[in-house]
Amino acid sequence: MIKTLKTFMGAALMISMPAMALDGLEKLSVTETVIIDAPAKEVWDKAISFDGLDSWIPGITKNELVSGVPNEAGAVRKLYVDDASLTEELMGIDNKTMTLNYRIIKENVDLLPVTHYTSTISVVSKGDNVSEVSWSGEFYRGFPESNPPDYLTDEAAVKGVTGLYQAGLGNLKKVLEGKK
Repeated sequence: MIKTLKTFMGAALMISMPAMALDGLEKLSVTETVIIDAPAKEVWDKAISFDGLDSWIPGITKNELVSGVPNEAGAVRKLYVDDASLTEELMGIDNKTMTLNYRIIKENVDLLPVTHYTSTISVVSKGDNVSEVSWSGEFYRGFPESNPPDYLTDEAAVKGVTGLYQAGLGNLKKVLEGKK
């Protein structure tokens, strides 16, 4: 009986290890905001194009809709940077408040050094032809254990997400303001 109990406890400990590993990590977050000289509806339509991220994020070479309907909760897309990819799911979209939530469901720490990533993009009208776009995310570093390699530390995760948001928002501004 004791041997069976020890085996059961050992198995339970092994199963719970991945969840326990995250307990000691700090959840990280990044928020970047940009003002765009364009109507909020136009900005929103571009920003929410779940199957068109490659039209405004530098480096994305292909945006493939894997399942679902674009711009509807449950849609899944695969983003490519050359031959590498990661997969994201649209968790929710609210056209009234111009807010979109998504998460990475198949990570690639070589592309973005994070795990358990969720994100929100929102657009707020600041006048007839002025909009504010905010892109925020929460995540853990790409290595959920002690002593991560340099490219998978907290700092690398924050730097990677910040770089993505700044490049994406900067190019979104350029694309939308360039139409005038």
